Order: sequence, then structure tokens, then C-alpha cells
Amino acid sequence: MKLLMENWRKFLKEGISDVVYHYTSGITKAAQILEENRFMASGGFTKEVESELGKGKLYFFSTSRTTTNVVVGNYPQGAIFKLDGRALAQKYKGAPVDYWADPERGKSSKLAANVGKTGYSEAFEAEDRILLDEPYIDDADTYIDEIHFALPIYKKEKGMFDDEPKRKPRGTLAWWQIDGLQRGVAVAEQRGIPYYIHIDQSTYPHVEVGKKKAFTKLSDFMVELEKSGVKVGGKPEPLRTPEEQAEYDKLVGDRVSKEIGEDDVFLFVQAAQDILAGKEQFEGAEIKGKVDYSDEKERKRKGKAFFGGLAGSPNAVGRFARDIDNPLHNVSSNPDARKTLEMLASLMRSTKQKTIKDLENYLNQVYKKNHPDGDPTGYR
Repeated sequence: MKLLMENWRKFLKEGISDVVYHYTSGITKAAQILEENRFMASGGFTKEVESELGKGKLYFFSTSRTTTNVVVGNYPQGAIFKLDGRALAQKYKGAPVDYWADPERGKSSKLAANVGKTGYSEAFEAEDRILLDEPYIDDADTYIDEIHFALPIYKKEKGMFDDEPKRKPRGTLAWWQIDGLQRGVAVAEQRGIPYYIHIDQSTYPHVEVGKKKAFTKLSDFMVELEKSGVKVGGKPEPLRTPEEQAEYDKLVGDRVSKEIGEDDVFLFVQAAQDILAGKEQFEGAEIKGKVDYSDEKERKRKGKAFFGGLAGSPNAVGRFARDIDNPLHNVSSNPDARKTLEMLASLMRSTKQKTIKDLENYLNQVYKKNHPDGDPTGYR
């Protein structure tokens, strides 16, 4: 019995449950996951608390042991992927996480989330966090047992003269919701993945029970959609004609647009690379042209500031470049900034550092070893 209890505690501390669920808030995101056949992980080194939870891994992928939790909520939208936890465990490490818990007061996320005020049926996270060093989980279809799409056609509403709430059609659906559903279903059918379409709260988010009443054919859903009277909004016309777009491009010039925080991460990487290359002052040879509203001169000034911080003295909490924290947070789960985030992750792999703070310390030591009396500012 003692051995059994020890093994049970070990299981609770490490491992992935046999069945786990991954929720995505947008149905177009679900379609993209299926089309690309991969799940995107979040940057586990982008926040200090994530680094602590990551056990030395650079990325993490959030799953849940239940479909009723603080992340999913009660409103039917997006999609829930039912995943084979045993198959995931053959390749990846994992651990249960209670992110919003307050360990100092011994409170779980259910208390920390103020149950009764959230509007959620459950406020536990029940998270099984999958830990990995790669930015994606490839071959997603090998782990997907079922997909539950949610498009809210109906709602329950109590009228002035109603004794009980009645099921009534919602207003309209956006064109991209139907488009995302059609794209997702096409891939699911092609790969033989069972799918279910949920149209109200009677079957969602309790999908394991609700799937008995959910639609299992897109054609049946489309019939119900027409019967409900819910309209689908039309796809908007492009903002500009090809000729107008050409004129607009001339006005913009060579300016490149990036995601919020993305260029800061890029500039931080340039500063780090210059230090690793043995430079005494910042050069930033890869920084070219305008990004959004910052010209090349302004971008190099910011890169130089990162360089100076990394080569200088730490602040009161032992950090050399604290200004990188917010940009990292902004790009952590942004697919459009993943290439830039992976540049930084690659740098951390090559230097064998697991946290941003560790990387900053490492770069500072490299600089001071190469330039004991160096002047990173170039003012001397």
C-alpha cells in the first residue's frame, strides 16, 4: 500500500493523463491546426513563472484533464480537441499545473479565481502541461481522438412573460465562422478524425455527454442552420482595389510591419549575437530599414541599449535587460511572431541556458571575459 501511494503521488507530480483536452478560442485557429497538422506551443522562457513551471524546457503546450474549466468557460465557441495522453507521453514529458493557485495561502485556482463571480461552471484549471524544447508538436493527427467544434446557433433566453428560459435563435454568424468550420471538417474527414458540431450550451462544454446530441455531419448542421433562421454575414470586399493598394504601398515605402513586441525581441537577439561574436560595441549588422514607425536609426539605438544593458551592471533584482520582459510576453503565443521567438530560443539552446535571466547573466560574463575594461557605450 505504501508503494502504491508513493507511485500515485509521483503520478500526480509528473506525467500526462490518459485523456487530455486542448481548447482553442477561434474556430479558424482550429482549422489552421488541422490544415498544418501541428499544435503551436507557447514560449516557456518568456516569463519567470513559466520558466519555473517548465522544468528546464523552452516551450509548453497547455491541455486540460476536463472540458469544464476556467479556460474553456460555458459559452460555445472555438473548438476542443480530445487528445490521446498516452501517445503524447511516449514522446513528451508533462506535469499537472495549477497556474493561478496561491501556494503561500494553500489555495487552489478554484478559490483564487473567485468561483461564483466568474460565470464559469468550474474554475479549476485542471491543467496537464506538456513540456518540450521544440516550438511545435508535429503530426497532430496522431494524437487527436476527436474534435468538438462549437458554433452558437441557439441561446436560452427568458422573456417577460416566460416562466422558464426558452431556446431561441441567435442573431447572425460571421462568414469566417462557417468558413473555418468547413475547412476544419474537410481535414477531419480526410484524415478519419471523428468530429462533433455543438450549437448551444445543452451539449457544450460537457462534450463527452453532449456529443450524443451533437451533429456528426456538416450537411446536417447546415440544414439546422437554415431551419433556425440564423443568417451568415457576407464576406467583406477588400479595403482597396489592386490599384489603390499599389498607391498605398508607395506611401508606406519600405516599412515592414511586425507584431507587438516582435522587433524588440529581434533587436535583443542582435545585441546578444554581437556579444557572442566578441564585439566591444554594438554593431547590429542585420538591422536594416524601418519597422512600423521606427526607422533604422531608432531601431539601432534600441539595439544598442539592449547591448549596453547586457554588458553593464545588473539592476536591484539581478537583471541586465528587464525591458525585454513585456515584448516576450506579447510574442509568447503569437503565431505570426513565432519565427522571431524561435531565433531567441535557438540562441538559448546553443548557449545551454534555460531562462532569460540565465541568458542575460551568461552574456554579461562573456562580454566581461572578452573585454575586462570594455566600453559597451563607445563614449570613452
